[in-house]
Amino acid sequence: MNFCNKFITYLIFWGRRPAITRVRGGLFVSLMLVSSGLFATNGYFSHGYSVSQKALGGAGTALPEDGLIVTINPAGMVWAGDTMELSLSMFTPIRDYTATERGDGASNGIMSITPGSRRSQNEYFPVPAISYSRMLGNWGSWGISMYGNGGMNTEYIGNSALFGEGLTGFEAECAGSFGGGAVVSGSDNLGFCGNSGRATGVDMAILFLAPSFSMKLGDRSSIGVAPLLAMNRFAAQGLGAFDKFSNAPGKVSNQGHDLAYGAGYRIGVLTGLIPGINLGASYQSRVWMSEFDDYRGLFGESGDFDIPESWNVGIALRISDNQRLVVDFQRINYSSIASVGNPFDPNAFVNNCAIPRLFGSTEPSPDCLGSATGPGFGWRDMKVYKAGYQYTFGGYKFRLGYSRTDQPIPANAALFNVLAPGVVEQHFTAGMSLRWSENMYIETAFMYAPDRPVQGKNPLSNTDANLAGLAAEGVGLGDLTAILGEDSTSAFGEDENDQDLILNMKQFELTISVGWRY
Repeated sequence: MNFCNKFITYLIFWGRRPAITRVRGGLFVSLMLVSSGLFATNGYFSHGYSVSQKALGGAGTALPEDGLIVTINPAGMVWAGDTMELSLSMFTPIRDYTATERGDGASNGIMSITPGSRRSQNEYFPVPAISYSRMLGNWGSWGISMYGNGGMNTEYIGNSALFGEGLTGFEAECAGSFGGGAVVSGSDNLGFCGNSGRATGVDMAILFLAPSFSMKLGDRSSIGVAPLLAMNRFAAQGLGAFDKFSNAPGKVSNQGHDLAYGAGYRIGVLTGLIPGINLGASYQSRVWMSEFDDYRGLFGESGDFDIPESWNVGIALRISDNQRLVVDFQRINYSSIASVGNPFDPNAFVNNCAIPRLFGSTEPSPDCLGSATGPGFGWRDMKVYKAGYQYTFGGYKFRLGYSRTDQPIPANAALFNVLAPGVVEQHFTAGMSLRWSENMYIETAFMYAPDRPVQGKNPLSNTDANLAGLAAEGVGLGDLTAILGEDSTSAFGEDENDQDLILNMKQFELTISVGWRY
């Protein structure tokens, strides 16, 4: 048995431990490497997975350069041959937010972030990937790949949040960007402060294990399928102030890391029926995950956080014997996942959840955190356009790429997305491949994603509703609010005196890969 076979056998079976323990243990170790804090680029999907994809702007659906083609089109595996790739990326996202003062005409407030800027900690993350494939004669191929789909990680240290601003006797300033820490000033008579520390953020990473099979259809076409086994690791901190506004209090924040497991599939087709032109297409199903039980009070549908479906199409043009031009289109359906796609309706949240809870109600509400229709991140579906150019010279391949999209966060969803500022829209990429020997090659890729700030209002920072009106709503006398105070039914929407929140992120990534063809 040669070195590659020995290595992949050890990777899959990992010594002499029982099968389930070996697989789960290997997955967990790999996930730990990924999830020290990965934050991917197209929302929480990576812009590319193999080194060639990363260098070509994420394109490559119709250009099978290596075994990791399975990540975007499993039909390409049969054209990659007998291969093995090991890659490691050093990913550097730089994230920050700025909270402004409220407007001069601001009145009472429910919650606002203390004005100022904060930059997230944790900016250097190793991201591994591996693939192995073997031919079945000349007609088919099987393989297995392990890679990180992406995730999100933020950790803001310090700052504070203001609750009940202008409501005499109920004002409180709490440590942490979302008030998850101890009381800084005020009496906190309503128990807003989370009392769990000054750090605020989330940590999520997704790992895929993808066995695959592909077969030729004639001399120029192929199909492929890859069952997807996924593991998701998540933790949140500093959100304790929202605990009472959940249908599962105690399962919102600071529960440590929780794991979810799931499965889905990816299918693909590839054809070169037109001379000089390859066409490819692939579809990834929704990946159905188990619930995050420890965070069922934070995410919609009681902790459900499925991975959204996506699909991509691509074309590879053979300009000459040593030149290739690739163009891809990808769509990611974030809006289909309640935890990610549900919008934040401040009027429904405050009137139907926050106010009743502050006045002692414990009844579940469809507008509280954790419900199927409760607040989410409000992400929109993404359309991503990718293009890359490859030039071969002797044993070298030189690559350039670019991708463009509209980031998924609307301006009216800025508040919750302080935790997950996935606002990147462009990627500039470059890379090189060197054939080191007859069977071994070394590749590199570099990615730069410039910042694209998103500015939106914090709708909870200013309201015309006064204490009498809020109290009337809280004790079930909403019909009398016109007499006791301002009607709070629509008092919490955006207005010009709201606090502005500015979300920002830019990214760098360097990837190195070693591969074998045998």
